[in-house]
Amino acid sequence: MKYYRIITLVLFLFIAGCSGEAKTKNKNIITVGPQSSSTSLYYSGIIQPLQTIVVPSPADGGVIDMPFQYGETIKSGQLLFMLSSAKFLADYKTALMAYIKAKSEFNNGQTQLSEAEFLHKNELISDDDFKSKQSNFYSSRLALLQAKDTLENLLQQLNIKDIDVYKLTIADIDKVTQALHLKSNTETLEHLRITAPTNGVVLSQTKGEEDNKKITKGDAVKQGDVLAVIGDMNGLSVRIKVNELTVNQLKVGQKVKVTGIAFPDHTLAGEIKRVDRQGEVSPGGLPTFAVQVVVPVLSKEQQKEIHVCMSAKVEINIESEAQILVPLAAINEKNGQAYVKIQDEKGQKIREVGVKSGKTTVDSVVILAGLKAGDNVVLPH
Repeated sequence: MKYYRIITLVLFLFIAGCSGEAKTKNKNIITVGPQSSSTSLYYSGIIQPLQTIVVPSPADGGVIDMPFQYGETIKSGQLLFMLSSAKFLADYKTALMAYIKAKSEFNNGQTQLSEAEFLHKNELISDDDFKSKQSNFYSSRLALLQAKDTLENLLQQLNIKDIDVYKLTIADIDKVTQALHLKSNTETLEHLRITAPTNGVVLSQTKGEEDNKKITKGDAVKQGDVLAVIGDMNGLSVRIKVNELTVNQLKVGQKVKVTGIAFPDHTLAGEIKRVDRQGEVSPGGLPTFAVQVVVPVLSKEQQKEIHVCMSAKVEINIESEAQILVPLAAINEKNGQAYVKIQDEKGQKIREVGVKSGKTTVDSVVILAGLKAGDNVVLPH
């Protein structure tokens, strides 16, 4: 009986050992196959409007009023700037007189053409005389259209309500004089009204850290100077820079996530809108390429919390094609050649095969050649 127990114990330990060895072997063998991998890339940027419209100065002058604050939401037609400009007043007077003169010449040309048509029909004037009158009329009509367009561009900046300047004729000398010297209780023709061309957020022009001067009351401005920018904050835009190793993995329409420390409760769904194909060389570093990311829609709550020039973090997930991956530990290197050990289908023999390795991740390496799907790779103990 004593010997029986001893024999039973020995058999038990032998079976357990074999079982443990089998488990160890199974743990150290993996069957490889195509796997897709993903990498998350993170970039920093500054929040900008979805799109912008520039508000330029129509003339040289000085800012005498600007009833708004930068960053404020404004409505289309809302007064933004009041400028004082003697030059604009002179241009207005010149344009008004040119329009009245062109209108008079047009009326005269129209009358002369009507008379010429009658005379030509009754063969009282030659074809050349008729064509001359016709040409003069067309020229006067073009001159009137040009003069009216010039005057309209100037009148858009003025608050004229007392008189319709387009009804003036050269015979209305009193009304013409009145139009040249229009005044109200608070404004004169030297005061130009610059209104918002659209709804949005009014912003100062930002070219860079060294050129970010906001227009203020009392500043002198030149014609064409940017007074303000109207930004569309129904969505937002973020401009990031990626290096040359990454740019070819990005494409227009690729989905991204945008977050920020100033709005931690919101993760915004965006996409890549534009990828520049010309890089910028930075001293001592890899060339970088500008990429524009947009979030097309912001909720009302998000618009209250997210403002222009806040910092943002952009997360881009790069998905790679399915490839064979093996753990880094499976790779052995001899004389510059990478090898892995594989087990045959029957599980009896182990042999070493040369492989061509590719991209390496934190714990795996892509095998470009030397292995096929279904191969059993042996890992070291």
